[in-house]
Amino acid sequence: METKKIIIFGAGISGATIARKFADIGYDVIIYEKKKEIGGNCFDYKNKHGVLVHKFGPHIFHTNSEEVYEFINRFDKLNNFINKVQVSVNNIRFPIPINFKSIEIIFPNDAKYIITTLKKIFQDKKTITLFELEEIQDKKIKLLYNYVYKNVFANYTAKMWGKNIEEIDKNTINRIKIVLGYGETYFPEDKYQGLPQNGYTNLIKKIITHKNIKIITNSKIKLVFKNKKIYINNKEVIFQIIYCGLIDELFNFKYGELPFRSLQIKTENFNKENYQDNAVINYPAHKTMTRITEYKKMTKQNIINKTSISKEFPGEYDKKSKKFNTPFYPIINDSTAIILKKYFEETSKYKNLFLLGRLAQYKYYDMDDAMLAAFELFNKIVVKKTK
Repeated sequence: METKKIIIFGAGISGATIARKFADIGYDVIIYEKKKEIGGNCFDYKNKHGVLVHKFGPHIFHTNSEEVYEFINRFDKLNNFINKVQVSVNNIRFPIPINFKSIEIIFPNDAKYIITTLKKIFQDKKTITLFELEEIQDKKIKLLYNYVYKNVFANYTAKMWGKNIEEIDKNTINRIKIVLGYGETYFPEDKYQGLPQNGYTNLIKKIITHKNIKIITNSKIKLVFKNKKIYINNKEVIFQIIYCGLIDELFNFKYGELPFRSLQIKTENFNKENYQDNAVINYPAHKTMTRITEYKKMTKQNIINKTSISKEFPGEYDKKSKKFNTPFYPIINDSTAIILKKYFEETSKYKNLFLLGRLAQYKYYDMDDAMLAAFELFNKIVVKKTK
């Protein structure tokens, strides 16, 4: 009888999800994780105040997928936290994504006209993009567009990506919608939202706790490619390999390094009940900082007179940097697409090698998207094996 075995590199949300899918159908799974902890950028921990802090910045789970939601619920329940983000511009605070309440705060005298006009133009839509707003030829709507473009999108984008907004891929900007209503959730189109009640690290630990899964952290194992075959410790690997790490690093940067934006996360603790009104407040006008997160407002922990925050400062990823040594956001443009295509073509030479996740696929994934990609790859491999 053929031994069913899968080797996975990376114990983040992508690697953990697909590991469990294979373990559940009887595969022996080995996960190699180069860090000492599991969870990837979802890793969280309790600090000295007992606050569950996200080491790599806030992660709020949201999805419309029943399959993803049911999978998560096998291992932990969501706390139903709804992310209602505010933005601070010139000492004015209003909800983001921009909604009717935001418009009333920014343009109190023209709000009624602007809202009525938007309702008339977009009768059947709940959200629109910035670029849909731009197309409206109305003087007061143009005032709204120009204000939002300049004070929210352009400033924030320049810091976040280190480029002018005109240089950024439109799909990246279009991720943040303008809400045609008073709903204040940051994810207006998603049915399920929240954080795992016991944290992400605990969630991923439960996902990979299975008799068929072996996890090796602090791993130094590397893949060696030769004559269209893959080797580990000078032994040819005949099983499927799922790789969730940096794709350029996998092939020793032979076609060049793919750029990322990174974040410096500064965590601070306070002996007081609250630091700010909202869990998350964005600061597009600040010269270097993008947002402040107060964690116990997201985790819903009942911790008296103590709280913890993190401040985020974006910068260019550099593995040698002390501040920006973690890759967060892939920079997708024409030049990186050329490099990425070469790495994908290199990957295709090896029939038992599969790429999964944000770093390997060089694609921005929300957590539910990462899980859906894992489900899709799992189904692809299983069907391939049965043919």
